[in-house]
Amino acid sequence: MYPPTADVVETVSRRRALLEALAAGPQRKRDLVEQLACSRSTVDRAIRELERFEFIERAESGYRLTAAGRLVLEEFSRTTETFAAIGEASQVLAAIPREAPMSPDFLDGATVSEPKPHAPNAPLQELATSFETATRVRGSSSAERIPETRAQLHQRTIEDDLTAELILTTDLAEFLRAEYPGQVSGVVSEGDSTMYEIDSIPYELTIVEQPDDCQIFLFALNDRAEIEGVIENDTQAALEWAESVFDELRAAASPLAPPE
Repeated sequence: MYPPTADVVETVSRRRALLEALAAGPQRKRDLVEQLACSRSTVDRAIRELERFEFIERAESGYRLTAAGRLVLEEFSRTTETFAAIGEASQVLAAIPREAPMSPDFLDGATVSEPKPHAPNAPLQELATSFETATRVRGSSSAERIPETRAQLHQRTIEDDLTAELILTTDLAEFLRAEYPGQVSGVVSEGDSTMYEIDSIPYELTIVEQPDDCQIFLFALNDRAEIEGVIENDTQAALEWAESVFDELRAAASPLAPPE
């Protein structure tokens, strides 16, 4: 009977150093003792435990990883990196509703930051700057915090070739229709853009496509719709996750009613 899963996890965690040493190639016991800076008895125990799970095997050139051993080391390393990414983002994630869509794929390789108290909207300056060279923007928003973002989107969708899909909360949509009816009408009728409105969003998510790459910005918000933290990523896995979330949000939204 195969040992319990908990035993496997505990053993791999405890004997990871030896598995990593063998990942480079077969090693003899004396080499492992020297490389791991431990006693011969410790190496003997580690070898016995890993042989029990058939993660390593003895060969003419020394001990080596089996196919199972290589796989379990790769998966354990990947899981450890995922845990580290979640831990790094934990404070920002605390501001996101627990039922909101989230994935380790978005956190892996991400940059996590929190705005300074004296400059709460500073992260939005980077977002506005990214619009200057963007070819396509898909985003959701619940408040206007800096006018540069709205102005940049309006100018680029009207005068240049920027394509935009924007999902606004109902409160923000009403504000823009009342305060900037000309810009709203212009973006919808003259620009290559589509605007939607929705009752609420769990966070603000923006996908900015550039000629050569893509940036994803996630803004976690507090109860006052203020930015609590930002998660940025540009990996393909992060893009695929963000696109799926945006598509679901757009499917739940309604086309923005133009100003009267």
